[in-house]
Amino acid sequence: MANGKDKAVGAAAFSLAVTVFVYYTTWALIMPFVDEDHTLHNYFPPDEYRIRIPLLILVVGLTVIFSFLALVMIKSKSKKTKKAN
Repeated sequence: MANGKDKAVGAAAFSLAVTVFVYYTTWALIMPFVDEDHTLHNYFPPDEYRIRIPLLILVVGLTVIFSFLALVMIKSKSKKTKKAN
């Protein structure tokens, strides 16, 4: 069962995820249609990072996933060879 601390951590993680989603969606989908001299552009990074940041997150995430899978497969193979001997 979830206690109060688990619920608080879950609520904080959910709030952070929603905040990041709304910020990035606003930056990527709405800001291209706002005039360049508008003050809202001061709250967002330069335009080239719209692609660079998600691409970096994707590359790092895939690297972590495939590294984990490689380690699991190596350990599984070493267990099978030990069993065979």
